[in-house]
Amino acid sequence: MRVVLAGDHAGLNMRADLASVARSMGHEVVLVGPCEGERVDFPIAAEALCREIMAGRANRGILLCGSGAGMCMAANRFPGIRAATAHDTYTAHQMVEHDAANVLTLGTRVIGPEPAAEIVRAYLKAEFQTADRYRRRLQQIIDIERKRTMNPLHDLSAAGQAVWLDYIRRDILDDGTLARYISDLCVTGLTSNPSIFDKAISGSNLYDEAISGGDAETIFFDLAIDDLGRAADLLRTSWDVSGGTDGYVSLEVSPLLAADANTTIEQGIELFKRADRPNLMIKVPGTPESPEAIEELIYQGVNVNVTLLFDDVQYRRAAEAYIRGIERRLEAGLDANVFSVASVFISRWDTPTAGKVGDDLKNRLGIACGTLCHRACEEIFAGDRFAKVREAGGHRQKLLMASTSTKDPALPDTLYVTALAAADSVDTIPEATLLAFADHGVMAGTLGEAAWLEADQVLAGFQAAGIDVRALAEQLQSEGADAFVKSWRNLLQTIDTKVGNMQAS
Repeated sequence: MRVVLAGDHAGLNMRADLASVARSMGHEVVLVGPCEGERVDFPIAAEALCREIMAGRANRGILLCGSGAGMCMAANRFPGIRAATAHDTYTAHQMVEHDAANVLTLGTRVIGPEPAAEIVRAYLKAEFQTADRYRRRLQQIIDIERKRTMNPLHDLSAAGQAVWLDYIRRDILDDGTLARYISDLCVTGLTSNPSIFDKAISGSNLYDEAISGGDAETIFFDLAIDDLGRAADLLRTSWDVSGGTDGYVSLEVSPLLAADANTTIEQGIELFKRADRPNLMIKVPGTPESPEAIEELIYQGVNVNVTLLFDDVQYRRAAEAYIRGIERRLEAGLDANVFSVASVFISRWDTPTAGKVGDDLKNRLGIACGTLCHRACEEIFAGDRFAKVREAGGHRQKLLMASTSTKDPALPDTLYVTALAAADSVDTIPEATLLAFADHGVMAGTLGEAAWLEADQVLAGFQAAGIDVRALAEQLQSEGADAFVKSWRNLLQTIDTKVGNMQAS
């Protein structure tokens, strides 16, 4: 664990000793804020520490001032910070175990060095306990924080759809943007893909210092795991509160492996172990070759995000593989503590069909296909077969709505998010669409039987217009896989170029 310490002029006398205590427990220690001899007001030291946690660069913090009270007040003004003052060991461990505190504040004029050391040990040994009552109360604390900035994303979340961010770049970690999105915009997860990382690395110098000589793929996964590990730490509270059904980040295996199940399995397991986060998912393209990899990864205890799904046929294939993986775990005497989402792409349906149907059907196929995947999900996970898995503690695979930004500028920019709100599901939303929905999004109900029947009618209309929807789903999946391969190759070329430039300079 990475622990950050800071103190004002009244707290610095203990900082070095308490840092030694943390190191003796095997933790990495970072010191921020004023150095000895400086007189700095406690809010400045508190901000320096809290920004380390908000950026995902530290997991816990220890703030020192005269009484501990001022630091506590200042720290609790920052998104995602849960600070408490403790001058006894019971409070020090209980505030983590029951309340998921991530910052301890101590008063150096209240207690001596030896009691302070024992308090720090108790605090750093403690882990959040996932009993229902603790998760419920922590969720209530989070809700209080979010109510300060009420917006339509709260309505989406209240309807039971998790809001995930479909974007990652190192600066949204460094400057606290992701922490603010988690606090203010109900973001509880994050997805990435080769295209997102390609733009992040090629379009900025944010990663240049971390790029060194070597194999481009190895360099990329090092960079990605660093970013996603920090994001996973920021989202860990969402994972804890949900009992492991939310709060995830996603890392994709090499798109070059889409037709190679065995190597996909090997790389997925290796990446999952390297990341060493229980709330990380490995993304696997849902191609016809994917069920073997999905099933085996789930059996091995690796969380899986099945991506590049377009219709209910492809979705059912992914759901079946997930269930088989859990059933195998139970048959082998393992627990069912593994999770999956199935990502259905929406907006890509509407571009190739826009000029082939009348206005009554234009831009409706993506919504219809996503809706029918929702019906399939409800049928599968309400069925008798999954009931046995559920009784053994297994979680239903959540349907995830992906590619929910509109491509047609004539459409409302929040169209797909509004149309595909659904209980017990996920919407992973690009940053621009997330901010747009927070500003002017509208909740118009959630998917159910009426929406399913309407989707059937839309598909019938497309079939009557001569469009083979099933064949188009296969085409879109193939094109999507090719696009990710292209982005992957571009990404590796970008890294190779940067390595070459640095060697030349």
